[in-house]
Amino acid sequence: MIKFFRKIRQNLLAEGKTGKYFKYAVGEIVLVVIGILIALSINNWNENKSNIKQAKEHLETIKLNLQDDIIQAEELLSETQTTIDYANDFLDQFKTLKPVDKNVQMYLIYMMFERNIEINESGINALVNSNGMAFIGKELQTKILNYYRYIEQLKSRELNANTEIKTMYEPYVKENYYWIYNKTNPWHRQSEFYKDDPRKIENIDLKSVIDDKKLEIMIMNRRYQANLIFDFYKNTIKDAKEIIAEIEK
Repeated sequence: MIKFFRKIRQNLLAEGKTGKYFKYAVGEIVLVVIGILIALSINNWNENKSNIKQAKEHLETIKLNLQDDIIQAEELLSETQTTIDYANDFLDQFKTLKPVDKNVQMYLIYMMFERNIEINESGINALVNSNGMAFIGKELQTKILNYYRYIEQLKSRELNANTEIKTMYEPYVKENYYWIYNKTNPWHRQSEFYKDDPRKIENIDLKSVIDDKKLEIMIMNRRYQANLIFDFYKNTIKDAKEIIAEIEK
């Protein structure tokens, strides 16, 4: 093709048709530029198509990550609701609205449990690192980014609650109410573990528990933290389901 164009230019020069030669040369340049632009457009189209495909693959990974988040959050939500229920019942006994019973042993142990949601961020990391955010809709972008910001807030709240348990509540209970570890404790893990224990059970003064004002304040704090985290888990489930629905459109 290049030889063909060169031959035409040579013939025009040989015939002394300089004007036509320059017009032809300009036209040839225009054709070459158009060809380059077309080639670039095709290349960009192919590249965009590849990027969109890759972004969709990352979204599928995010979807799987979110489905796992939902499973975890639902379980944690149920456990946190139990903490709230136990705290409310325990506090009613502190307020003498209910008679004190052996369940306080179970409440004391259950409220030691720390909770953490384990988030798999492989999908969002891959999407961001590949610049894939530019190839998904703005609304979905916003929902995904807001979700992972919210998760960071949730983790911070979990850390606050767990730190309070480890540094204040658990040491206090184990030092002052060590006797809750026995077969009379209604908590199934305790009763099962101690069921064959032949030792005599020491005197258990449940009344002393509800007379402990410092402990009452700690139970109030556990209830407060549990209520905050409950809302975080609930919103995490809702937001994750919304993003999954958006991805599946």
